[in-house]
Amino acid sequence: MSKKMLDLVLPRIARVLSRQLKSYRAGTIDDATFSDKFDSILQQQCEWLNKQGYQSVEASITVHAALIVLSSPGLKAESKRLNTPLEVIEFRAICESAKDLGETLGVPTYEVVEKLSCLLAFHMK
Repeated sequence: MSKKMLDLVLPRIARVLSRQLKSYRAGTIDDATFSDKFDSILQQQCEWLNKQGYQSVEASITVHAALIVLSSPGLKAESKRLNTPLEVIEFRAICESAKDLGETLGVPTYEVVEKLSCLLAFHMK
């Protein structure tokens, strides 16, 4: 797993999610439709990474890392609102994502936490 994968997928996800968020905020799609499209976007990005030669587990973890990066403004806002260090909020996001991925992919959660943390640490440098 590498920073290169994250750098490949970040702009792709950001572009597509931005369009979906605009539609959602404009009221042209409802919660259920947004959720369905969101899941579809994630699946498409994983499939795209697979076609680029990356393994499914690595692709899924990379896509989730990209989501955490893209949600960093919200994580910072939550940190301020709760008066909690940003690192604690980020780690919670990593753990929640790792739990979901671990169950879905059949990979131990601690391994996903480690891989997500490494990817995010590389990206934040």
